[in-house]
Amino acid sequence: MRKIFTLLFATTFALAASAQALPSLLIGADPASLAAGGASVARPAGAFAIDNAAAAMSLADKTFSVSASYGRWAPKSADNLLIGLGAFYKLNDRLALGLSGRMLRDKPYDITSTGGQVAGQFTPGDLVAGLGLSYAVADGFSLGVAARMVSSSIGENMKGTAFGADITAMYASGGFSAALGVCNLGSSISYGGASYAQPMLAKAGAAYSIAGFTASAEVDYLFAGALMAGLGLEYTIADIVSLRGGFHYGDAAKALPTYASLGLGVQFAGVRLDAAFLLASKTLGNSFMISLGYAF
Repeated sequence: MRKIFTLLFATTFALAASAQALPSLLIGADPASLAAGGASVARPAGAFAIDNAAAAMSLADKTFSVSASYGRWAPKSADNLLIGLGAFYKLNDRLALGLSGRMLRDKPYDITSTGGQVAGQFTPGDLVAGLGLSYAVADGFSLGVAARMVSSSIGENMKGTAFGADITAMYASGGFSAALGVCNLGSSISYGGASYAQPMLAKAGAAYSIAGFTASAEVDYLFAGALMAGLGLEYTIADIVSLRGGFHYGDAAKALPTYASLGLGVQFAGVRLDAAFLLASKTLGNSFMISLGYAF
């Protein structure tokens, strides 16, 4: 009975968020990008740059940025805890390094013995750690690569590890930027039985800023046969307060479902606070994320 229960729960957790293993690789920890409908690949580099697009780091206006985030994902259903950390540093005008980490934790469940007694609890979840490198091969054009390790546990004695990489390219001039990327390329993961592929996808996006407004758009194609897209709009007042909103079109069966987003950012003296809130989604409604960071 105990083994059957564990197997059923593990299968549900592994497939629930994206109809495949490692849904954590589709969930970023950056509130600013989340508030813009998930349109992240062409955004200027922030602390979570290697998760959005590593190529952006070497084109950043800032030399250093670091941030930590906290959120609750899909509180109406899975109620996942999401904690993230990101940073990058420009070594010179062309070369930048970055790192990231995030933890996605599901609700704990009771482990029952063959006699039906509760023998303890188990908390499924994923740990993701990454390193990134960005190099500006020409003025306004850069390439980036991010290497990543994922440790995933979905049940007692049901754990696996996978390694992957993202490759991105970005062009930026004036207020315009455009980016392409291929993400989550790498090994499959096995929890002791069948192997599951990472949610590999190709990204393309653009952003344009003028008079305090920034509009961003992105289209993602998952190799599993799903399409996602995001639109975001941001208005920054006096380089201090940023108001954000967006819409994300998704595929509830194979990727992240459709949702709308709202967000707020405040920055002063290098310290920044960002927040995002999701709505208009049965699955992801009331999800939120906040972050606190510093940049110079």
